[in-house]
Amino acid sequence: MNRDRRLHYEGVLFTVVIGLVLLWALRVADGWDELRASIIVFLLGGIGVFLAAVQVLRDLRPGRGTEEPEGIHFDAPALRSGSRWGNLEVWAWILGFYFAIRVIGFPTAVPLFVFGYAKAYGGGWFLSCLLAALAWTFIYGVFEHILHVPWPEPYLAGLF
Repeated sequence: MNRDRRLHYEGVLFTVVIGLVLLWALRVADGWDELRASIIVFLLGGIGVFLAAVQVLRDLRPGRGTEEPEGIHFDAPALRSGSRWGNLEVWAWILGFYFAIRVIGFPTAVPLFVFGYAKAYGGGWFLSCLLAALAWTFIYGVFEHILHVPWPEPYLAGLF
């Protein structure tokens, strides 16, 4: 058996083993008395089993495994700073975001930060406003409406 075919079958075998481990996790979670404890296992395990089955079907398609296997590249492209400030610029954004959270509060600081960041790095007015609106909608919808997260009082809240 040539090396390419062996690598192909090893990939299929690996995917089958992962799928079986996920099926075993679903079987174990099915025996739990508390449904709330097992719901995340059912959700993620079900998705994993489905994706493993799709991958096995793709791998077993006729004509697969004859092409040269694509190698994994771990080399990240070199990051080059677009400004002369380099890392100081990144730290300024991080610290500015932190202080905005402390001063005006998280739900207000997130859309303002998104808008400012998008606008500072070349986003148009429409895109910057759209991203800020999406960020606010997500923060308000998920954290305020669904999860009811109690935010700490910002410093400016004491003034009003």
